[in-house]
Amino acid sequence: MINNCVQLRESESGFTLVELMIAIVVIVIGVFGMASLSVTMTRNQDRSAARTDMAALADNKFEELRGFASARALVAADTAQLTPGGSLTVNTAGYNDVVVERGRTYTRRWVVTIGVGATRDVTVRIIPQTGSSLPATRDFQTLIVM
Repeated sequence: MINNCVQLRESESGFTLVELMIAIVVIVIGVFGMASLSVTMTRNQDRSAARTDMAALADNKFEELRGFASARALVAADTAQLTPGGSLTVNTAGYNDVVVERGRTYTRRWVVTIGVGATRDVTVRIIPQTGSSLPATRDFQTLIVM
């Protein structure tokens, strides 16, 4: 009976070094997995915010141009904004600008073409400045009634 008690205490005395090392490895793998997931989620959230900013910047330009079209007393500088022209591939005077939204810099280019009836077909290209977590260039299009 005394031998049984001694054997029981020796087998329950604690962890072995191998068991401890395996536990540490498992915990380290879990921590690295969580860190990687956190970085990926932050990057995806940043891209999503940038896409939202890009859509808002295009919408702002469309609203600005609609304002020029609906104004009764247009001045020459305003009507130039709706004159057909511009380029999506290169910066063209009067058809591009650089805007900063929430700390990110974007180049905005637009092309105005004559649409059906008394409309202008406007395409706005939003180009994010270089950055690893920024989305690709996006184009937005609308018709503006003159």
